[in-house]
Amino acid sequence: MILVPNKVASVISKYKMPQDTTNMDVAFIKEWMAKEPHLPTDLGDDLIAKFLHSCYHSLEQTKKCIDRFCSSRSQMSEVYTNRDPLSPHMQTAFSITAVASYRWGDIEILIQKFDDPNQEKYVFYDFLRTHTLQGDYWIQRPFFAEGHYIILDMSDYTLKMISKTNIMFLRDYIVYMLEGMPIRVKKIIAINTPYFYDKFYALIKPALPAEICDIIHFYPDHESLYNIIDRKCLPKEYGGEGQSMVEQNKEWNEEILARRKMLLNENLWKADLKKKPKGNDNTMSGSFRTLSID
Repeated sequence: MILVPNKVASVISKYKMPQDTTNMDVAFIKEWMAKEPHLPTDLGDDLIAKFLHSCYHSLEQTKKCIDRFCSSRSQMSEVYTNRDPLSPHMQTAFSITAVASYRWGDIEILIQKFDDPNQEKYVFYDFLRTHTLQGDYWIQRPFFAEGHYIILDMSDYTLKMISKTNIMFLRDYIVYMLEGMPIRVKKIIAINTPYFYDKFYALIKPALPAEICDIIHFYPDHESLYNIIDRKCLPKEYGGEGQSMVEQNKEWNEEILARRKMLLNENLWKADLKKKPKGNDNTMSGSFRTLSID
């Protein structure tokens, strides 16, 4: 059973498995995974249901997505190891990140904010490690959204960040998150964009599938969100009626700590690439799981 903080639960309802994601589908995927020697055995039924839902119930796309998810976690050891949430370097990383989610109808809005204007605490791989921990918690929450809007608050991004960032790794990570995670991304919205955002984006864009580029939008302020999302569904920091990001981020951190034992397992949901059959390619670039773009 997934435990969700009361305040978060008031924003994100607990949904049962969608009717079009059947127990038969889950059983089919489990049987398929059991025949793939490289895939892990620790994906529970609820998580498999999330993958089926995110892939619009296509069994073949679900198989590709799960393979991508598990294989990428093994390939990206830089951000899927050494991520004890109580370690000093991770506590520092958490101190400069904030995450919260809100519901707008059947859409789940995930907001992520970076808070280190002087770049004194920013360490690229630790920063992404916080995202992986937040992501592992996020995909276990019992809400089957019809779509996800991801909002990135860039108000504290500076040019110093580019020199401290492994751009090639970041590009691979973004593609993996959008093509390998069990989520339905409909929009990626960057707000409070700095004057140099187009230069930063130009370093990443060439590696992104066209379908992903089509859903990325940049806005100079948070008020622009009012033209896209019902204002009352946004957090107080952005003029809405939703729970404060500060409060909710604290709850997310508490939930991550509550799962520390599970997250310390560095083989969590990872494929054993040594056992992966030759010719089994988990690349999905360009497919984006037959995403229907609004």
